[in-house]
Amino acid sequence: MMDVKSAFNNVSRPVLSRRLVELGIEPDLVRWTDSFMSDRKVRLVLEGREGKEHEVETGVPQGSPVAPILFTTYLSGIFDQAEAACPGVQGLSFVDDLAWWTDGKSEKEVVEALGRATTAALAWSRENGATFPLRSTILRG
Repeated sequence: MMDVKSAFNNVSRPVLSRRLVELGIEPDLVRWTDSFMSDRKVRLVLEGREGKEHEVETGVPQGSPVAPILFTTYLSGIFDQAEAACPGVQGLSFVDDLAWWTDGKSEKEVVEALGRATTAALAWSRENGATFPLRSTILRG
């Protein structure tokens, strides 16, 4: 299993737009998504005191009904890459938690396949701005 670090906060707008195009999403919806994630600002309020406003260049707005859909779409490319690199391995997402599974003739064969899937997933993450904490591990059963 692997846990995406700061999942919603780190969604890259250009990567999400590219993924939507790859999936054949209607161009108007791609433009809407890009607009939805553009020109955003944040201001922290602590104990009633407001901080300076800052532009936000990454992330999907948490609390928005579309945020989980956009995050899932953004992350979906990781499954394409890992499953293509490791035939027989399949992935499943529980929002920001990923699970990889496969079967094999021996525990060693399964562990090696899951290791290759993890390596492919980490390569995708480096190319697309997702990160995984070091505590993400492959579980053996």
